[in-house]
Amino acid sequence: MTQEMESRMALKDLVDRYATESDKNNQDYYRNLFRPDVKLKVYMGDKQIMDIHNVEDMIAQYKAFGAAKASFHQNGQQVVDFTDDAHATGICYAIATLVTEVDGNDRLTMYAVRYYDKYVKVDGRWWIAEREQHFVYAAVPPLA
Repeated sequence: MTQEMESRMALKDLVDRYATESDKNNQDYYRNLFRPDVKLKVYMGDKQIMDIHNVEDMIAQYKAFGAAKASFHQNGQQVVDFTDDAHATGICYAIATLVTEVDGNDRLTMYAVRYYDKYVKVDGRWWIAEREQHFVYAAVPPLA
């Protein structure tokens, strides 16, 4: 297998593990995916709602949102471009579906998300070094 294919598989694994661990409400796992000095910006539409500069603050802010009653994160396409053997950029599309309680009733919210990532390979392992997380839109369909 070529070095590029191995790297593509490792980078896909990073974004998929982020989704899987998010479904488990396991934000502590993010230490295994993001560099300690990660730069994270989160946007809701055009409005920036977070500007974080390390993984510990990232974990704390995500935990502050509280756990959903149920969640389902599904990644779609991921496009990766390599700058060199140790640096890459990528875009990953995702749908995040959350069930939360509002006024004693369950509410389903579906988010369309794009992750714009910068990856770095350190000591033979890929990490997410920077992320812009864009919530493109949200929908609140009825919950059956």
